Amino acid sequence: MNRLRTSVAVALILLSMIAGGLLWHVVVNRESPATQNAGNPTVKVWVNTNSGVYHCPNTTWYGKTKSGQFMTQREAQARGYRPAYGAVCG
Repeated sequence: MNRLRTSVAVALILLSMIAGGLLWHVVVNRESPATQNAGNPTVKVWVNTNSGVYHCPNTTWYGKTKSGQFMTQREAQARGYRPAYGAVCG
């Protein structure tokens, strides 16, 4: 009987860990609908290709990171890049 209880307890712990991990994955990787297609789609942004963050014109890191490229905000959003500090451009 103790062996059955232990097996059930272990199974419940494992299931809760799996469920918790899956829930965490969904929460962390959820893209905000507000920023997905927001802002001026034609403004040129600087994408830091190492971090996956894009920067707006006239901001500190615009065109200044070691790795990056210019593209429109629409292209950056379509490729899954996210705006710096959560602030879309224009």
